[in-house]
Amino acid sequence: MGKRPLSPRELKKLQGKMKTVELNGVEEVIIRFKNKEIAIPNPTVSKITFGEEMYQVIGQGIERPITADSQKLPERKVSEEDIKLIMAQTGASKSEAQKALEEENGDLAGAIVRLKTK
Repeated sequence: MGKRPLSPRELKKLQGKMKTVELNGVEEVIIRFKNKEIAIPNPTVSKITFGEEMYQVIGQGIERPITADSQKLPERKVSEEDIKLIMAQTGASKSEAQKALEEENGDLAGAIVRLKTK
């Protein structure tokens, strides 16, 4: 026994709860596997919120092997605001907080874990 199909009324009610926003300015989406990745340049991306967040990506995918260069994340600039947050969360000095952020490529959670387990 399968589920019964939604009535037009139920479908309309569900659609009213769903929020869709188009994300402008997306340059590339990368889906990374262990030994390859699929890059989608200049995609159309929509964020759909319905309890959880879902992303709809439309564009032409290009499959390519994983290389050492493609595994490296682009460097993220460390902001003064991030440094202050790390200092407040860990009690670290400004130089310790900045160094941890740089070593974690700007990842706040990673920097906090690094300093707290030190």
